[in-house]
Amino acid sequence: MASRRSVLIGLGGLVAGGGAILGTGAFDTVEAQRTVSVETTGDADALLALTPVNEDGPYVDDSGDTIQLTLGDADGNGLNQNAVTTFEELVAVTNNGTQTVDSITFTVDVTGTGSDDANADHEEAFGIVANGETIAATGDTNILSDDYYDTSLDSGEAVNFGAEIDLLNGDISDFNDDATFTLTISAEATDS
Repeated sequence: MASRRSVLIGLGGLVAGGGAILGTGAFDTVEAQRTVSVETTGDADALLALTPVNEDGPYVDDSGDTIQLTLGDADGNGLNQNAVTTFEELVAVTNNGTQTVDSITFTVDVTGTGSDDANADHEEAFGIVANGETIAATGDTNILSDDYYDTSLDSGEAVNFGAEIDLLNGDISDFNDDATFTLTISAEATDS
C-alpha cells in the first residue's frame, strides 16, 4: 500500500496552480474512506453536455446515466483530512444548443450528515474550480464572467471545471461517510 506521501506526489501532477494540495501531519496508513461522490444528470447529446476532461482520469465516471465525481477511494487516494485538496478541470461543460450561453452557475446540496448545520458545513467545504480560481458552489457566481473565463459559449464551445474540498479552513476537518452531494449546474442563454 502506498504511503500518504507517495499518494500526494502522484496527485501533484494532476493539480495545476499554486499551493493546491496542503497537508498537515504525517501518517502511514488510512483507516477511513474519504470519498466525495457528486452525481449529475449527464448526456453528451443534451443542450448542456457534461463530459470528462480526461476520459481515462480516475475521478470522473460517465459510464451510466449520470456523471459521477469520486474524489477519493478505499485506498485513501484523493481527499486528505485537515487539508485543502484541489482537482482542476475534471468536467467539460459544452453548449450543444443553438443559443449563446452567457451564464453557468453551480449549487451544491448536501444531505445525510445528520443535521442541517452539518449539511451546511459540508456544502461550505465544497468549491468549484474555474480557470484556476475557486468559488463557492452557492449558485451566485457565473464562471463565464470577467473574473473567471471572460467569455460566452457559442454552440459547440466548452469550458472546464473542477472541485476543491477545503477540510482545513472551515468547521469540518473530514467528510461524513454518509454525506450525499448533489451538484446543480445552471446555464442561461442569450435570447435569439
